[in-house]
Amino acid sequence: MILIFTDNEQLDRDLSKKIEDSRIVYYPDYVLEEQQATTLIATIQPNKYNFKDFMFKVRQKNIQVILILENENVKELKDALTLGIYDIIFDSFTLDEVVEKITNPNPFSKVSKYIKDILELEIN
Repeated sequence: MILIFTDNEQLDRDLSKKIEDSRIVYYPDYVLEEQQATTLIATIQPNKYNFKDFMFKVRQKNIQVILILENENVKELKDALTLGIYDIIFDSFTLDEVVEKITNPNPFSKVSKYIKDILELEIN
């Protein structure tokens, strides 16, 4: 089961049409209670949990997260990388890019530049 939690009605509908076995979700508690979820496609959105706490709970369930972010400068990018969320898509993107991440997650090498810079790792 792939959960779509973007808070963008048009994007939700478009993704739902392209992705088999998907469900649009409106509440964070549903994501945390869902037992069959394998993937969560999400954006940063206000809810009763803060972003880091919510994503930590999602990752504890071994759910792959495909995170859609406005740009590389959002503060939540650091939290996402720390939590092992490597499937990050920045605006502007196509629906096909999102669908591709479901079956072909980003390798570490694709996000290593963000990890090194944002997490301020000193690696020679």
